[in-house]
Amino acid sequence: MNPLLLTGWGIKIKTENLTSRSFLTIFDGRLNERESTIRRFAPRRFPYSSILLDGFSGYISMQAIHWLARNGTPVYVLDLDGRLLSVLLPASPVKADARIGQIHAADDPKKKFQLAKLFVEAKVQRSLQVLDWIEQSHDVSKEVRATRFEANKLKMARTVADLRITEGRIAQAYWRAYSKAVPQCLEFQGRMTTKHNNNASDPVNCSLNYGYGFLEAECRKAINAAGLESSVGFLHDFSDYQTKESLVYDVMEPFRWLVDLSVLRAFQSRILDWPSFYFTANDYRYRFTLEAKKQFIAVLKEQFNRGVPYRGQRMRWDSVIQQKVLELSRFFVGKSPMPDFEEPSPNLERFDSRELRERINSLTSDQAKRLGIGKSTLHYLRKNASHRGQFTIYKPVMTKLSS
Repeated sequence: MNPLLLTGWGIKIKTENLTSRSFLTIFDGRLNERESTIRRFAPRRFPYSSILLDGFSGYISMQAIHWLARNGTPVYVLDLDGRLLSVLLPASPVKADARIGQIHAADDPKKKFQLAKLFVEAKVQRSLQVLDWIEQSHDVSKEVRATRFEANKLKMARTVADLRITEGRIAQAYWRAYSKAVPQCLEFQGRMTTKHNNNASDPVNCSLNYGYGFLEAECRKAINAAGLESSVGFLHDFSDYQTKESLVYDVMEPFRWLVDLSVLRAFQSRILDWPSFYFTANDYRYRFTLEAKKQFIAVLKEQFNRGVPYRGQRMRWDSVIQQKVLELSRFFVGKSPMPDFEEPSPNLERFDSRELRERINSLTSDQAKRLGIGKSTLHYLRKNASHRGQFTIYKPVMTKLSS
């Protein structure tokens, strides 16, 4: 995964047709009076996996659309808060048998429930892993117990409606625990509100919204590549009052943890903080500054590009999403069993546990000297351990601390 973010005023995407070749030329948007960045790319040498547009001024030419489609590059148009407004995708393969199988499965109450349960169970399993990761550095044992208690009720669900109700209760407990891992100054009170309307009223919700838009784009790309119908889902129903990409939202559920973890890491490591956002008084929302947005996308890229062992090879998480959608497509045509969205399982390790923080804070200068830890190293260890944010320790130092 390597998206190109274009934002600001005066974005231009066009082609330069010469005698021997056709270049794609991109003018990045301008902020204030700075000059626009210009990039040129030869065919089949475009290094980005997609283009993210969240600017409101500029154009993309018809020839550029043709060039990008030929090179298999999707273009996603995002709102300032990360909401996916429009998509330009390469041509979808014609797989009528897979779409027919998908529609039949959605029309079969038993299969629909089984698939919906798979999405929910995978989401809950990943959510519990995130909470285990949080619990290593924060006291969230009460909230973790509440989440597990609600998760155990999934086995009693008999309908898709039951699954949605139980999933909602699990989410309430999950976000209570999640909020404890976020610095209190950010005023994050969770995702669930009386109106169920999370309009980025704080920096954390702003980041989560943008990250989920990023994830939605990846899921749409995977569904398009597999030739499935994005509007026919199983956990999320059809809608007669708005356009709803039900299957996209279904596929997102087992992978939302990628965004949740990215947001936590960004704030705990202070990549994001209050100065990273500005407030718009007309709609009472927070939005990213340009530099903060680029830094946050870098965090998302790092998380999505982490490798995980799966079926004898090491896959990035964006590739796992594509693989799971392909497995789903094969299931619809009877060529594969029902996919297991709980696999592969991530290894969420952290090295700044509460026990390690206590070990560092209790270490005297004489003890550190005997372990071979210098005064300056001890100073920075204590400084990092005193903050709630995530930190890392070099392997040689960790070895000395463990002795």
